[in-house]
Amino acid sequence: MVVLRLHKQREKGDERSSNTPSAKALATPVRKCPITTTALPSFFLQRFALIAHPETKKPWFVPQDLETKAPVKSPAAEAQCPDAAQGGREAADAPSPEATQEATQESPKDAETGQKADGPTPGTRNCEKRGPSAYTLSSQRLLQELQREKSPYFKLYKKLLRMSDHGNTKLGSLITTATWRSDMDAVVLELLRRRVVEGLCHFSNMTDKAGRKYVVKCERWDDVKNLKHRGCLLYLGLPEESSSGSTSGYVPPRLAAMDMGPVKFGSKLAVHNLPELLGEEHVSQLRRGSTLLRDGSLYLLGRRATVNLQMMLWKLQGYMAWDQGQQDTSNEGDSKE
Repeated sequence: MVVLRLHKQREKGDERSSNTPSAKALATPVRKCPITTTALPSFFLQRFALIAHPETKKPWFVPQDLETKAPVKSPAAEAQCPDAAQGGREAADAPSPEATQEATQESPKDAETGQKADGPTPGTRNCEKRGPSAYTLSSQRLLQELQREKSPYFKLYKKLLRMSDHGNTKLGSLITTATWRSDMDAVVLELLRRRVVEGLCHFSNMTDKAGRKYVVKCERWDDVKNLKHRGCLLYLGLPEESSSGSTSGYVPPRLAAMDMGPVKFGSKLAVHNLPELLGEEHVSQLRRGSTLLRDGSLYLLGRRATVNLQMMLWKLQGYMAWDQGQQDTSNEGDSKE
């Protein structure tokens, strides 16, 4: 009986560890970035596909796997949270045709011209023909280097899909003539941010309406230690109407870690500074879209249903370019009350 009990405890621990964001990320299929010749689990890469322009039919490189999962919204729901979505659900239902006209009605402007790009709209399914796909490192800095003339990676996006060409001359000509947006790094960044906002809007509103405790407001840093189902901490900064915060003035860097003490699982808890990660505009949108997020500074995101959203937060952290000293893994937040 004792052996059986220990075996069940071990199985429970294995199941819990296999459902963490890091475990799921490492379990994704290994793919190779032909630009850097780096092979990694696909979670750490960004997929691009050749897509025919809906009007000109010319090939464009478009980022993939960042489409919205937002359902069709009523006018009232649209006014409440313009980008609210089902992002982060474990059961990823395909969006309806109407949903493909998504929140990217206003696509990011081209970095060089300042005008809206005329190509297919990333983050939607409005392109008629999809071609083959390939991967690059999920790195904003790498995508920036593809546009810098003195970089060793300048215009190496043309190497994408060459590994799977296999002598196909038609595909080779398509790759040579395909358009790569000069602001691709900003496009991918905006799409990642929108997916995070969708997920946070969804789970905070589920907490408000159904009481499922996916997002829990914390008045002090130490309040987190008394809560179960811990996933990560979200720091939103001071509410717009407030002059003092509940977190005693401590402002974490874009990514930090909080020491949870002697616990069996999750001794370190990730802390995401959302104003740094998403930008003030998206944080304001979050506050407008959820009464739960409107007047607080610190929130706990947790439970198994939010694992995909936690993964998206990690993916966004990894994608954004890092400045020296920007990351902090100290326990400074642990002592704040």
